[in-house]
Amino acid sequence: MASMIIDMARGDRETRVFHVNGPDKTPFEDTFDNIYMTVKKFANDKNYKFQKRLSDGGIIKVDEGTYEFTILPEDTDGLEFGDYDFDIEFVIDGELKKTFCGVLHLSKEVTHRHNEVKLT
Repeated sequence: MASMIIDMARGDRETRVFHVNGPDKTPFEDTFDNIYMTVKKFANDKNYKFQKRLSDGGIIKVDEGTYEFTILPEDTDGLEFGDYDFDIEFVIDGELKKTFCGVLHLSKEVTHRHNEVKLT
């Protein structure tokens, strides 16, 4: 998997599918203890803005070597516009096996959640 760039409007819902292949380019069949997708403003920040995990259902196994995660509106609603660093880490037998990095770009939104009021 190459570096990912996720470009989305703040407060939107975005689902991404990713594939994990072994050295021979076939789907990676080992069972992961966990997969973490961690988003921070800067890579060296101590605290993350939000995180998705295989262990809590934030990342879902679709098929052998294929996974997906969904960034929910509440994950980004309170964040500033701009770029955020993220990585996806794969852990097997308690040991980090692979890390992929990317950038989440949050573009502006015009209709905010408080503008989405139901009229009766």
